[in-house]
Amino acid sequence: MNKISVDKTKWGHIFLALLIGVSVAGYIGKAPPAIPSIRIDLGLNLVMAGWVVSIFSALGAATGMFAGMFADRIGRIKIITYALGFISFGSILGAFSNSFTLLLLSRIIEGAGYIGTMAILPALIANLSADRHRAFSVSLFGSVTPLGMAITMMGAPAIIHQYGWRNLWWLTGLFTVLFMIFTVISYRGIDSKILKNNDSYWLNIKKTASMPGPWLISTCFMTYTFQWYAVMVWLPTFAMEERGLNLEFASILAASAVAINIFGNLFGAWLIHQGLSRWKLISVGTSVMGISSLFIFPNILSDEFRFGLVLVFSFLGALQPSAIMASTPIHSPSSAQLGSTNGIVYQGSQIGHFLGPPVVAWFVTLNETWEQTGWILLIGSILNIILVQWMRLVEKNHH
Repeated sequence: MNKISVDKTKWGHIFLALLIGVSVAGYIGKAPPAIPSIRIDLGLNLVMAGWVVSIFSALGAATGMFAGMFADRIGRIKIITYALGFISFGSILGAFSNSFTLLLLSRIIEGAGYIGTMAILPALIANLSADRHRAFSVSLFGSVTPLGMAITMMGAPAIIHQYGWRNLWWLTGLFTVLFMIFTVISYRGIDSKILKNNDSYWLNIKKTASMPGPWLISTCFMTYTFQWYAVMVWLPTFAMEERGLNLEFASILAASAVAINIFGNLFGAWLIHQGLSRWKLISVGTSVMGISSLFIFPNILSDEFRFGLVLVFSFLGALQPSAIMASTPIHSPSSAQLGSTNGIVYQGSQIGHFLGPPVVAWFVTLNETWEQTGWILLIGSILNIILVQWMRLVEKNHH
């Protein structure tokens, strides 16, 4: 285990780690509302604008395990501090962008900072938790992404309208600089109390990557984010194109659906604290997402009922990230590989973010209708149910 006392959970430090996660997750939510202004300002077509959104997740999809591995070796606080510096620099550079290339480069830098924090913060929280609180405290981290997204999705339109998208980039950059300063001050000396991983990089990769558990959790997370992010990203477009709603109202509906996901995550964390099985939470969450998505898109139910299903999809679907995050410490080869294991898990999350919206767009284009979209999401739920049963078997054999 680690050298930090396991009989006392450091809730103050854990709360700060959650706030850092929220500040960084805001970078996901800031781009979609800004896209119309950016397109006009830089003369981008729709495909180029799509890259501005998705390139942010691309780097994390490829490098999550390595970010975690460096943190295991160098120190978690050190990497989180560097990563907050990276994401802040990327945002401020983006504010100065006068071309598509420079804006894309700035989003890649932001993406590096994002994975450098989000892949490591859950491992830090695990290190700061007593044994009896570990699953609960780590599962709380599942709520930071929807919370950060919801805050920026709701706040960004007013900032963009009043001050322009570049000032939104400045604001997010300065906000994460503030958290970088808090990190340096508040976590002083924490790295020295956490067991360092002195294995060679190759041995560390081998230890983590040779275990089935991290990959199963990662794929579960990928399937969840694929489904959830695809629906949340395309909900305003669907509401405008198919139901004739205006942009403001469509955006409010999407932000509400994102916001309710926060409470689903917290509900999942509470159920884990009550001792409910993680595999049951994932099974229920993914089944609800798959079945409800079959009725969200076809025009067979009233709009009010269909939006109610979107809220159910987001709320009960959120039982999954809580259970997935709580599973990570259990499937890590040891506490010294916790960063690497979290990195693999967050790689899956980023792949889902990266693939969900374009795959659904391709499917809708192919069928020339939104009606059948739920079926591609149902396939993800079937896959998740199989994966979670496999994960359960691995845990049984391990014990």
